[in-house]
Amino acid sequence: MTTTVDVVNAHNEKVDSLELPEAIFGAAVRRHLLHEVVRMQLATRRQGTADTKGRSEVSGGGKKPWKQKGTGRARAGSSRSPLWRHGGTIFGPHPREYGFRVPKAVRRQALCGALTAKAKAGAVRLLESFGLEKPSTKGMRGLLKSLGAQGRALVVLPGRDEVVEKSARNLPEVRVLTVQGLNVYDILKADTLILTPEGVHTLQEALAA
Repeated sequence: MTTTVDVVNAHNEKVDSLELPEAIFGAAVRRHLLHEVVRMQLATRRQGTADTKGRSEVSGGGKKPWKQKGTGRARAGSSRSPLWRHGGTIFGPHPREYGFRVPKAVRRQALCGALTAKAKAGAVRLLESFGLEKPSTKGMRGLLKSLGAQGRALVVLPGRDEVVEKSARNLPEVRVLTVQGLNVYDILKADTLILTPEGVHTLQEALAA
């Protein structure tokens, strides 16, 4: 089913309409693929720097604390035992990579599925142009209000735009990405997707099978 979205100006007045590419905004929404790709993204972001010392790494313990028999106490061979205070840690974490990869085709299907879900929910806005001549947080906030973008907004640009990026960087509920940096996690997290017709064409080229 083809989805047509109005193209509006900065005052939310319709100036044109655009038929969204069926291959991208009309794909199958496979929840298990969305879950897998989001899990991959979050795992890749983990630092994996947690580290603990085992019994061979903690200081001390070179001498047997007391003789084996005759003291009435339990046998002890080293003060570095995990049972002792300041002893080593058993099976503690060590630096590691948590990230993993999923096939490129799966990532593409998940991305198209996420975009389709937003289009079906009526959360896609097409803006003729941002019309910001210089960085302005107030201007960006007014633009979002005019578009009726409530909650988290994801602005998708065809390429780097310093004016738009600087205008949005002080708005915690707004995230700006280029088409090349678009990902499933940020799409699903956003309440509104804001694109330009040029951005849609760039996205279509980037995701061309």
